[in-house]
Amino acid sequence: MKRMSSVRAIELVAEREIGARLRSRSFVVITVVLVAAVVGTVLLCHLLGRTQRYSTQTVGVTAQTAPYRQMLVGAGQAAGQRIETVMVDRASGEGRVRSGDLAALFTGVSDGRLQVVVKSALPDGLRAGFDLLARQIALNKQVSAMGGDPAAVRRAMSTATVDSRVLRSADDHRAERAAIAGVIGALTCIMLLIAIQLTGQGVVEEKADRIAELLLAAVRPWELLMGRVIGVGVVTIGLAAASAVAGAGAASVLGVLHMSAAVFTSAVGWALLWYLLGCFLYALVIAAAASSVSRRKDLASVAAPVIVIVLAAYPVGQAVVPDHPNGPAAVVLSLIPPLSPVVMPMRAVYGVPGRQMGVAVAIMLAAIAFTAWFAGRLYANTLLHRGSRFSLSTASMRARAMSGGRAAASANPDRDIRRGGESAEDHSKTTAELSI
Repeated sequence: MKRMSSVRAIELVAEREIGARLRSRSFVVITVVLVAAVVGTVLLCHLLGRTQRYSTQTVGVTAQTAPYRQMLVGAGQAAGQRIETVMVDRASGEGRVRSGDLAALFTGVSDGRLQVVVKSALPDGLRAGFDLLARQIALNKQVSAMGGDPAAVRRAMSTATVDSRVLRSADDHRAERAAIAGVIGALTCIMLLIAIQLTGQGVVEEKADRIAELLLAAVRPWELLMGRVIGVGVVTIGLAAASAVAGAGAASVLGVLHMSAAVFTSAVGWALLWYLLGCFLYALVIAAAASSVSRRKDLASVAAPVIVIVLAAYPVGQAVVPDHPNGPAAVVLSLIPPLSPVVMPMRAVYGVPGRQMGVAVAIMLAAIAFTAWFAGRLYANTLLHRGSRFSLSTASMRARAMSGGRAAASANPDRDIRRGGESAEDHSKTTAELSI
């Protein structure tokens, strides 16, 4: 009987994987939680930014300190602290300080020392402003004692500036880029972990429930492997895209983003591409590793090394990318296939030369091709194994032995059941199962 084409077999397995995941309640929960987390992160950044932007301290001034109001506001600006002043009498001012309505009450100047009333402690920003004010008052006193004009001195000081020659244009959105790169790196790690979990869990469950034996009666092992990986990739890239759209929409509504839409869209596009490449790489690895165990409880032991690599990629990227996104360390790390899916999209937020991006993609595709070949051999020779866990060396030796005897086995139809000896009835049953 003629076997279905490889493309059709992979398509059926992928459709089956996609349908199973979309119908899973756990996947729906993961989707809702992840989208909510992304939107919540954007909202938190908005609230923190607004708090920082509008952290104005209100200071009460009395009739004795009213002449220093403008000097106090100017000193606050020089110290990086926005200050507003209100006129109050001493008694009501102390009451408002006690209730928290005022951050401080400026009551007078005595022997060059400022008299300030606070509830418990003077905030750091206000302390810096009051220190500058105290120095300015002391300077004015000395200028007046020498017969000078303090106002003229202040005017002269305000016009004294520094002319700087810029060697490299400043990035007005560097802090914003760092935040976006951090979110992209973290989200990529989370999505890769989800893909690893879905792939490994699917392989072990079908093997433990003996479903894999039924599937292998209709498709070849490598077709089953590729269909599963593609199915997981399609499902999780949809989840990643939904999270990106939700985050971008929330950022647009809240006005968090100030960089150009083209730069942001490019960063998100590169992030999705690199996640898809990383998903294929890690899904192939974990599928082959998971096929070496027969019990669900053993999955964690084979998945742990892969998970450690994914988790290590994010702190490595955070350590080198924000300060020197195009430095030697960042460039080298972004070209290493296990780290590229996390580090390269973080670099893409800052801008990556086209040649470097092309080289990184080529290296990643080569790594995926080699991994697919090697994982396919392990997957084919360990998927039907039951009992104790296969070690990597044992699986490799068995793969070489079976590939050496494949030609002889193909000459005997009775010994080549999985490759073409199934009956028409079995074939139709398994094909129907795949189509569900």
